[in-house]
Amino acid sequence: MANQQLVLYASLAVILLVVLGSAFYTFSQVNGLKNQVATLQTQVQEANSLLVNQQQRLQAVESQLSASQVTGKVVLFYDSDCVLCDNAALLSNIDQTRQALLEQRIGLELVDVKDNANPALAAGVKHVPTFFSSSSDLAVNPRLVEFMNSLVSIRFSLQETAQGVYAFPPLTGQIISTPSCSVEGEVKLEEFYSPTCAFCRPVFYDNGTQYNNASLDARFSVLSGDAAKNASAEFGAKLDLRQRCVAIHSLEENRDVLNVSKSDEALCIEEVGADAFDENEKTADRYGVYGAPLFVVDCQYTTSVRESDKLKQAICQLHSELCGNQTTA
Repeated sequence: MANQQLVLYASLAVILLVVLGSAFYTFSQVNGLKNQVATLQTQVQEANSLLVNQQQRLQAVESQLSASQVTGKVVLFYDSDCVLCDNAALLSNIDQTRQALLEQRIGLELVDVKDNANPALAAGVKHVPTFFSSSSDLAVNPRLVEFMNSLVSIRFSLQETAQGVYAFPPLTGQIISTPSCSVEGEVKLEEFYSPTCAFCRPVFYDNGTQYNNASLDARFSVLSGDAAKNASAEFGAKLDLRQRCVAIHSLEENRDVLNVSKSDEALCIEEVGADAFDENEKTADRYGVYGAPLFVVDCQYTTSVRESDKLKQAICQLHSELCGNQTTA
């Protein structure tokens, strides 16, 4: 009986040893697998990091390649502190615009003149925001010419000089070539108009028929001259209004459109005199006036609005002390 118990205990001991050995082996295997998994995860992370690095390098190379293919450039000069400029609308899709231009081998550069206007002035830019492209760039990339012309469809005005082409936004801007003449409690308003500007004054054909008849085209129902008179009545002695007749259309243009045998210059001299016309032209050149109608407020802000309420809003945005709470543009 004692021998049987001994054999039984020995058997149990062997079984226990086998179980313990098996458990230890399983534990060792699991630990090994965990270590392998951890090693694999580290390797995957390193591979991902390497992949991201390679992608960044590839993007940099592609960017450099694209830049090397650029054959023309357009520069957007703007002032991030401009009170009247609608910078938000202008810059909202600038990245998409830059990419679209890059696909046509056109580079787009943004230059904020807030702290330094010299780069803009060197390019002949007198007010912002303005798109500018040099004559040399326009000569080598026809797509750049197309882009500048396309701005006309969104009501930008174009001006061409020996330096290049300038595109101005339809409503407001800031003059950077002259200092402000703002005075607390007063506003200086200058209206630039031409005698044949259909949105400035009543304009007539040579036979006396009105060219800009509002009954034929509703756009002619609002004229800048009326807005100027209404602003004068609204602000009274607090507004210094100067209406400046300038030459916009040549003799040939007036002949072709109105059958009028006088240029804007001749018509202005008849209206205001030679000395006043010369002063108006010099002032327009100093401001960089590019067309009519155009209002200049406090020698520094431009707006081409013709509606009386919108002109008043622009004035109130710059001179809230004259308008109480009416400061929205």
